[in-house]
Amino acid sequence: MSDQKVVDQQTFQASHTEQVPAPPCKRNSPTRKGLLTFFWPTNFAMLVFRTVNQDLGSPNANEDYIARKFRDRLMPIRAVTAKLLPNSGKRFQKFVEHPTRGTPGVCNFVDARTTWFDSGVRQALADGIKQVVIIAAGYDTRSYRRELHPDDVQYFEIDLPKASQRKKKLVQQTLPDLIKYPRPDFIAADLSISSLREALGHSSFNPALPVIFLVEGLLYYLTEAASAGLIRDAGVLAAPGSFMMFDFLHHSAWNGSKRPAGYARTAQAVAAKGEPFLSALDPSPGALQRYIAPGGWDLSMLLSPRDMVASILPHLTWQDSVPPTLAFYSFALCQKGDGVRQGSKFQD
Repeated sequence: MSDQKVVDQQTFQASHTEQVPAPPCKRNSPTRKGLLTFFWPTNFAMLVFRTVNQDLGSPNANEDYIARKFRDRLMPIRAVTAKLLPNSGKRFQKFVEHPTRGTPGVCNFVDARTTWFDSGVRQALADGIKQVVIIAAGYDTRSYRRELHPDDVQYFEIDLPKASQRKKKLVQQTLPDLIKYPRPDFIAADLSISSLREALGHSSFNPALPVIFLVEGLLYYLTEAASAGLIRDAGVLAAPGSFMMFDFLHHSAWNGSKRPAGYARTAQAVAAKGEPFLSALDPSPGALQRYIAPGGWDLSMLLSPRDMVASILPHLTWQDSVPPTLAFYSFALCQKGDGVRQGSKFQD
């Protein structure tokens, strides 16, 4: 799950959903191939992964400066250790990306994904979008970064009630300056009980205005029915000129027909934490268009893992044997209605 997402998968279960292959690991016990994020909640791990390339001074690292603040507030022992051990960042990267016990490329994956979603928000704002909805927000920081949240833009962070309350407390403690760090409209909602329309209906969200929906690191933790329903419901709410961005897991990796480097260890790691992958998508353009069509969406951009590296991390060289990022996720930008730019790269 994304840097960003605390999702109770049990509540998203739907009937008549495809059986999910269970990774061969014992729940709640770390294995040699399941150490990726076992010792932290997934959203904590994503915060750390989001900041690794920043800490190492890597080229083209993402610009999420608030992630460090959240990370250090939530993991104070780690923060002290990092200060006392100057090489701890590099050691951590070697550990989580170990060729047999970790997943090579995971830090670059989270880094590039963060930059891509950031650039999408920037371009949407440049196009006049005034509403940003972050679904299963977790520790997403875009609402609090002033350069992404001008005064005339409204953010909405949707998350489970307990997760939303924890986020509010964290923000109050870490970012007390309301002028420097703007706030979203926090929406505590269980989308297995309430529809997206009902959740947003109690806020200042205006369905007559265009919006950009961000669905980062979430879909593959939902059942097939729940994932499709979320995409459809967002489309129903989206006015012409709206966008939606999401990342997704490749179906061929999930069902075992292909075995991309690092997938087995990633699947084992998340399953060991009680957060197994529950669905995946065909990454071909035609199949993806059919998937989003019930919501009235049109596919505007589809980036493969190789495309993402070339676009966001051009200093890296692609190698099929050891890809520089996770090779089993792709990224989609959808648009709704008329008056929307065609072929945007969503890059500065």
